[in-house]
Amino acid sequence: MDLLFGTTKISSSEVAGILAKAESHFFDFKDKRSIPKVEKSASAFANADGGELYVGIGDAKEKDRLSHLFKNEEDANGCVTQIFSLFNAGPEFVTCHFYEMAGRGLAILFTIHKTPFVVRTSANRTFRRQNAQDRELTSAQELTRLELEKGVHSYEDAKVEATPDELKTAETMRLFLENVTPHSDLDDFLKRERLTVDGKLKACALVLYDDNPQSLMPQAAAKVYRYKTLNLEGEREDLEGQPETIEGPAYEVIKKTVARTKQIVESIPILSSSGLVSVKYPEDAIHEVICNAVLHRDYSLNDYVHVRVFDNRIEVESPGKLAGPVTVKNILKQRFARNKKIVRLISKFPSPPNKDVGEGLNTTFKSMQELNLGRPEIVETDSSVIVRLKHEPLASKEELIIDYLKQNGVISNTKARAVCNVQSDSVIRKIFRTMIAAGELEKVPETRGTGTKYRLPVSN
Repeated sequence: MDLLFGTTKISSSEVAGILAKAESHFFDFKDKRSIPKVEKSASAFANADGGELYVGIGDAKEKDRLSHLFKNEEDANGCVTQIFSLFNAGPEFVTCHFYEMAGRGLAILFTIHKTPFVVRTSANRTFRRQNAQDRELTSAQELTRLELEKGVHSYEDAKVEATPDELKTAETMRLFLENVTPHSDLDDFLKRERLTVDGKLKACALVLYDDNPQSLMPQAAAKVYRYKTLNLEGEREDLEGQPETIEGPAYEVIKKTVARTKQIVESIPILSSSGLVSVKYPEDAIHEVICNAVLHRDYSLNDYVHVRVFDNRIEVESPGKLAGPVTVKNILKQRFARNKKIVRLISKFPSPPNKDVGEGLNTTFKSMQELNLGRPEIVETDSSVIVRLKHEPLASKEELIIDYLKQNGVISNTKARAVCNVQSDSVIRKIFRTMIAAGELEKVPETRGTGTKYRLPVSN
């Protein structure tokens, strides 16, 4: 295989542009003198979120950062071969390109992608990129966590303290076996699907078929919240009522969480030209995001799937980072299932929640676009993935104004700013104008200027 992917001559100004780049979570420089250091960075990027690695360029502390460039392509062959050998899969996860640095010599740019497997150096050491550092993972716990995140192993195969006999009285298991084709009894099914280990159920069997898997795996539930705020994070004082915990087998958790989320969203009025109306939200968008969160979450993490309904968005947070080669950028195209058994077996249920396997978030994006709603936003944190379904701001401020008027009769701009927690009087003026045009508000006669007051429309 030809490992070289071309050479580009670049000018002094372009060289200066490269040298001006700062090392970061996604970018690093290494000179050619230490292959182990280059391997370390390659391993670190592959085991994190990918990145770009220039080899042949010294770090910013060196006086002449170009003093250790490669003389020619042949001089670089050993480095290129060594780095590619770490991946075992060639250019799918690593590519390289040569840059002739204004006549000084050659630098190699390795573009390294997040891998679905752990990449170790030739000395069998494992690194992970964290900010601008290559951090070595040495403990068994750290290495196991990395394998779980990458999907090398899945907690769905872990042994839980439940026996196959406990499923004999489970209604979920009974209904499944009655509808699955070809028909089989419980013992044959569990054996055929390899859902037991050492006489105990695997986690995937508990999550799918037990009526109350949360008795052993409390994290296999979802929590639904309603926050009456537009802020990025909801505070306790913004919380309406108590968070609702939804339990049961995965099939029921998905179904009930989708229904409850839709019910909450559509109970919040939005201001239109004809007054306050109910929000009509694409149910399949909500369904796909929640379904993905339940099916692809990391069940080894002791946390729920969280669904938060804000005034201007729905947030669905799924425990665990994106698995395998999936990144925020390629999530609509890249396919990888962390919990392969759960995803496959739940598709055998009547009216399975994942009947359009592989579509998932693509369906969500399409549904949101068709209703002219905001483009979904996907964010990966240190321990979870958050999908935000944004929409036009719901009428929480208008509701606050109307609630105030029902209690107090009239309201001014100053009072409305306090009630709505808004500093700008122009924002409140705009809300007043919109509400007046919609027939939800009217100006109190003979009030003007800073003394202008508003009230609910008076019936003629």
